[in-house]
Amino acid sequence: MKNRTVLRRAAIVLLVLVFPAGAYAAGTGVAALSPVPPEHASPPALVLNDLNGDQRSLADFSGKVLLVNFWATWCPPCVKELPSMQAVRNRLAGEPFEVIAVNVGEDFDQVKKFLNLLDAGLDYPVLLDENLVTTKNWKVRALPTTYIIDAQGRARYIATGERDFDAPEVVSMIRALARSEPSDG
Repeated sequence: MKNRTVLRRAAIVLLVLVFPAGAYAAGTGVAALSPVPPEHASPPALVLNDLNGDQRSLADFSGKVLLVNFWATWCPPCVKELPSMQAVRNRLAGEPFEVIAVNVGEDFDQVKKFLNLLDAGLDYPVLLDENLVTTKNWKVRALPTTYIIDAQGRARYIATGERDFDAPEVVSMIRALARSEPSDG
């Protein structure tokens, strides 16, 4: 079991080393989110357990704009942006928006212990991708990677590397997607 955890971490570290610019890009905070090409607008399935052991899927958040963030406890840029995701969630409370944090390759105990020590008051869903299947299907090549999914379930934006998700530019993009009708872009 321990060897498998070490192998998972090694694989993720290798991804980060192969794509270092993406993993540590945007260290200044605000950087534009990149549009997702139309041919990649349909996100793969996402069905994972949350920290309560409940199975969650994208369908659970139907009709909402989603910020889907892939992260790990050992990734400094990932940890640094967690509070900004909580801040944007708080700012957009009452609007059709939700944050989902997908932990990559770590088990329940590791993640729960880390979040308890973090003391950042995170109250958005944290899902566990212990076996990396979802991470691979979503073609995550570096951490953190974040997708913005519109209320119709289309991937609209991607960010690789740390971002300030509570920045006015990002909040405006999310609000514009929340106002979009199904026939829009």
